[in-house]
Amino acid sequence: MRNIGINVRPDVLYGAPAFIEAAAAAHFDSVFTYGNLPDFIDFTAKKCAETGLQYEALHAPCERINDLWLPGDGGEQVVEMLKTSLSLASEHGIPIVICHLSSKENAPHVTDLGLARFDTVVEEAAKRGVKIAVENQRKLGNLCTILEIYGKDSPVGFCWDVGHEACFSYGREYLPLFPDRCVFTHVHDNNRLYNVDEHLLPFDGQIDFWRVADLLHNAKYPGTLALEIDLPHEGSDKYADLSLEQFVSKAWAAINRLRIIAE
Repeated sequence: MRNIGINVRPDVLYGAPAFIEAAAAAHFDSVFTYGNLPDFIDFTAKKCAETGLQYEALHAPCERINDLWLPGDGGEQVVEMLKTSLSLASEHGIPIVICHLSSKENAPHVTDLGLARFDTVVEEAAKRGVKIAVENQRKLGNLCTILEIYGKDSPVGFCWDVGHEACFSYGREYLPLFPDRCVFTHVHDNNRLYNVDEHLLPFDGQIDFWRVADLLHNAKYPGTLALEIDLPHEGSDKYADLSLEQFVSKAWAAINRLRIIAE
């Protein structure tokens, strides 16, 4: 069966050490984190080693990602940000760095300048032995361009985000477009309202997870089903009424249900 994973954040309501221990006890296989946070990445790597979890992916920051395609210093800063993610991943044995290629509705088109910049990021990934997984947002064109330019023999793959597909893409299905390029997933639910990216547990919203299961099965995707959910934290009331054990148990049951029906 496919492995199952879950995201972790430093401000999770229950405390990151207890959360990671509970995830391991619940038989999750892996975790991933967001952002270039050296201390938290180091902590997570050590905690995974202690508990037997795999630290499978690092989500690169996506602030100002549109600058990658535009003239000016902002694009160079995006390149350095992505290279920092690759460096941190390499140092801690994390095999995948996830990155966005655009943000919001009015994202710029792919440009030669941006492609030249991304070339240097791909070269860095190859040098460090880390895979870059580009994630579906709203714009199909930039995703198609990158996955066509950098083929299966490159360090570039696809991260299928189930929730984004439902609230950003008017029903467009991405996995059938890139079935053999998918190297990671972000699994979460929402109520299918445009631009309302809720990051709920699967089966708590309106996404048809039987269809998700069919897509996974038909694509023969063998990799991890990784929850990317809005973990209970200060300032959010999602799942805040659940104890640590209740939350982790509910999360495991949801992603395991998808795993079973996708077989």
